[in-house]
Amino acid sequence: MFEVQLSEAEQAELSRQTSRQSINQQVADNASILGTTSDTTHILLNELSGFINKLSQAQSLAEMRASTESLKAAIGSIEQQVTDGSLEFPYQVKGQAQVMDEICTRAQGVSQILKQS
Repeated sequence: MFEVQLSEAEQAELSRQTSRQSINQQVADNASILGTTSDTTHILLNELSGFINKLSQAQSLAEMRASTESLKAAIGSIEQQVTDGSLEFPYQVKGQAQVMDEICTRAQGVSQILKQS
């Protein structure tokens, strides 16, 4: 009987492809995931901008605390959901160090291509 042995890199790629296919079938297609990512980024950008603008003008501790209200209303419940286990982010499953390495590698790769243009 003939058996194919995959290298570690090939096995990792096969695993990634299988996971991506399952996500596409069971959760959302790539366009929907991209849309959710875009929405998340826009919410955070808008809320962070408001927070920074209010915080930069705050003259007292009370004003500093007040500057957090919109951001807290928008995303404040996330921390508790993560703490109580009702929400888990993919980066937590993958491992933050691995995700940070992926972010840096991809950012550097894109930057190198842009420099060549």
